[in-house]
Amino acid sequence: MHTYRLLVFAFLLTSSLIVRAQSNNPVGGHFGVKIGASLTRLNVSGTTLNTPKQALEPHLGVMYRYRLHQFVLQPELLLAVKGGSFQVPRIGSTTRDTKKNQYYYVSVPVLLGYIPTEGLTLQAGPEFSYALNAGTTSGPGAKNDLGLVVGVHYDFLDMLDKLSLHIRYVYGFTNVSPEPLAVYKNRTLQVAIVYNLYKKRK
Repeated sequence: MHTYRLLVFAFLLTSSLIVRAQSNNPVGGHFGVKIGASLTRLNVSGTTLNTPKQALEPHLGVMYRYRLHQFVLQPELLLAVKGGSFQVPRIGSTTRDTKKNQYYYVSVPVLLGYIPTEGLTLQAGPEFSYALNAGTTSGPGAKNDLGLVVGVHYDFLDMLDKLSLHIRYVYGFTNVSPEPLAVYKNRTLQVAIVYNLYKKRK
């Protein structure tokens, strides 16, 4: 918990340092800050008594978006909780308990985008994640996780022109299971609001 609070403080400090307006022109780059919710679960195979369920978790971070006409390069730095939850059998009973898997990750998605029409960007790219609580009771069994991100970036117009919407799906490839006979892979749907740090057009 102390590590998580320290990372949140670092995020806020970093955000204050990058609030320098840049541009939203067809050629150029700008920073942004984002916060959102993740609907996350584990895809489970192999031998286990745990039944995976979805859980709603937060994520937040910063991004840099560089646009070159119809193409975009967008690296990000995120703090995200994945893992979902399990229904686990209660010893000596036919009932099942719900156990949360809170896998705390520092994630770096690197997205390439294409703008088919102004305001809408189709994006895809790899996501590299490092688990902050790997090996703990509620953490994953692997420190690193590699995933594929597919999603859209939508820019609002008029009075909300500094805000954008991110909707994306993260498909994990790495076995993050702490169990020797089971395979767990992260599956996450993310929705976030972005505040873009650029000056409005005159």
